[in-house]
Amino acid sequence: IYGSVREANRAATALLNINHRYLINKPLINFISGDNQRQSFRSILSQLPTIHRVQEWELLLCGRKGEPFDAAITVETVYKGGKAVSLRWLIRNITERKRTEAELQSIHLQNVQLIEADRLKDHFMATISHELRTPMTAILGFSQLLQKRIRRIDDPSLDDLIERVVRNSNHLLRLIEELLDFSKLKSRKLEIHPIEFNLNQVAIDTVEELQSLSDQKGLTLRIDCVNPKILIMNDPFRVRQIIINLLSNAIKFTEAGQITLGFWELPEGRVVITVQDTGIGIEIEDQEKIFQEFWQIHQSSTRKNQGTGLGLAIVRALVELMQGSISVNSQVGQGTTFRVELPRIVKV
Repeated sequence: IYGSVREANRAATALLNINHRYLINKPLINFISGDNQRQSFRSILSQLPTIHRVQEWELLLCGRKGEPFDAAITVETVYKGGKAVSLRWLIRNITERKRTEAELQSIHLQNVQLIEADRLKDHFMATISHELRTPMTAILGFSQLLQKRIRRIDDPSLDDLIERVVRNSNHLLRLIEELLDFSKLKSRKLEIHPIEFNLNQVAIDTVEELQSLSDQKGLTLRIDCVNPKILIMNDPFRVRQIIINLLSNAIKFTEAGQITLGFWELPEGRVVITVQDTGIGIEIEDQEKIFQEFWQIHQSSTRKNQGTGLGLAIVRALVELMQGSISVNSQVGQGTTFRVELPRIVKV
């Protein structure tokens, strides 16, 4: 009768946890776990004599006084005189393989969910940043217009109030621009537009723009450059953005002393930009983390040191987009130096 055991090796007796003499002539269906599995087994068993070979038929088996386990079965029909006389069964325990497959499937599903969540986050950031930028630009524009009219009245108190509105509007607009740039960099949609320009002039304009911030903290903000004119082929807006982010970061984390913006030419058609401060410094273990998105030094002090935590992440992404490199050298309590190397001519 097909399905009754005639011969079995030691591996089979160990797998089914039964003595060899008790296994012989015992119906294999006795080791099938569950009524549904047994019904399926009977259906396939009746077809097996007409099929030459069935490969990787998976069933849930249960040995004598044991726990159910996943089994992969290969069945081959044995012919004698052109007539099917028996079935040869190869049974393997694949419980560990199934468990591994389930774990891999779970990990894959989690990865898919994380990728989708990241995509939705980036889409949300891009959308909300665009939505915020329009009214924020309008608020800033009207505030500046109002500031001009109030100055004609010559009322210092009103002028101070509107100055605060303009200053905070500029701050909010910069935060929104950071979110937009970060979103574009993540989706690889940000492009640079190289033109020839004087790096010295960009540095001077940037320092003048941030002078008021350093003055508020009593810091000295200076430029260190011997060559009065360094011409490079790059995107002046994005180079300025790199310098602004590095200087703003230095001002934020420096309470006393000075901040120096330096730049000079290097051999092999490269230039270097450095920003050195006398601030709080960065622990060695944190020096790589600072370039991660949304990460800030002294996370617990984020209320004191405001920002999105995207400034340095954007700087590194822009530097890499320009085929350059950025490094940091810092000692706690003594200050930090950021060094950016860029090709003199950026290829796009």
